[in-house]
Amino acid sequence: MKEQPETRRQKPPRYSFSRIDSFKRCRLQYKFRYIDGLRTEVETIEAFMGNQVHEALKDLYNFIRNRVIKPEGWLLSHYEDLWKKNFHSSIKIVRSELSADDYFEKGKKCLTDYYNQYHPFDQTKIVKTEDPMYFTLRSREEEFPFFGILDRLDWNDKEKRFEIHDYKTSANLITQEEADQDLQLTLYLLALSEKWPEAQNARLIWHFLLFNKEIMSSRSEKQLMDIQNVTVKKIKEIESCQDFPACKSVLCDWCDYQDICPLWKHPLQVEKLDANQYLKDPGVQLVSKYAELEEEKKQLKKKIFDIEQEQAKISEAAILLAEKEGLLLIDGSDHQLTVTIKEEMSAPARREDTAKWEALRHLLISEGRYVDVSTVNNNMLNRMIKVWPQEFVEKIKAFLAKKVIKKVDLKTKS
Repeated sequence: MKEQPETRRQKPPRYSFSRIDSFKRCRLQYKFRYIDGLRTEVETIEAFMGNQVHEALKDLYNFIRNRVIKPEGWLLSHYEDLWKKNFHSSIKIVRSELSADDYFEKGKKCLTDYYNQYHPFDQTKIVKTEDPMYFTLRSREEEFPFFGILDRLDWNDKEKRFEIHDYKTSANLITQEEADQDLQLTLYLLALSEKWPEAQNARLIWHFLLFNKEIMSSRSEKQLMDIQNVTVKKIKEIESCQDFPACKSVLCDWCDYQDICPLWKHPLQVEKLDANQYLKDPGVQLVSKYAELEEEKKQLKKKIFDIEQEQAKISEAAILLAEKEGLLLIDGSDHQLTVTIKEEMSAPARREDTAKWEALRHLLISEGRYVDVSTVNNNMLNRMIKVWPQEFVEKIKAFLAKKVIKKVDLKTKS
């Protein structure tokens, strides 16, 4: 189920899988949702459909907990009632080739397949459905409050173990390897282990409803500790973050904040204009003029390239003439060509002869001469800062200054 966002105004902030996942996908989206606390009425049709399917299954299993097995017709009718009751005009359909009715039918098919697969629902005993889970991640003396909603918790009486069930209406089916590394259910397993220590051997089960397929996994005690440490490290990264850039990806079309995102704000604004208004838009005019100049630059570069090719041929002919006639200067009507022919040392290029390049570099270092031929430049620093240890980066910060780079790049509109 979709977890409700919480803002950093809460002390301390309560983290969730959705919160961490948002930071990984797009830091600007994270800032809008969890720091600025911006709320939006926009909901994608995929999320809406998933919520109605989750709600229908929750209500079905609440009856099953009380030993009441509702017929399939009741489940489908209940799903339809939920859909009609909760559908609203702000629901966003990204895939224009599909309608809301198409998504309704997909959800209905999910429920039909699921019902037929597990009826009469006597595989396990239902412990909880849609259970809010509040727990704490710990690292040394630090503690981080966490929150999540577990779709369903079962007790498998035959195997004497808990089962954590998660419903997915996604059109993407994860692999076994991805399931074995999944963070969300691992966090829920950590939470469960706080209540029942023996729950560490619980089975994790994903129900990919569109495929009518189960994927199962489990975690060792070491894996649980590793996941906790990795998650705490990510939380510390989030809390120390000062820069929240937008990240363009295929998921942007499903984002709630496109209308205020600097990557999408203007395209969405001009998309609504008619042809005349579009052409008069200041931004559209700037891009058009920039594109014209860029095309002119390309033509000039082509001309310069052709000229340089011709000059190279002339240079080659001039050198041949100078060698033949023993000349160092060739005279012309208004200009002269000075011809220089000499030998000089050339270092091996790394990409052409890596072994020789490395050997020369090692010799220069061992002889204390490397500093004479090396240099400090921005390209090198910006590349290496990403891979150097953080402790070393902190040491060199005193020598660095922040510089604002302003530039534009022309791209083809897809």
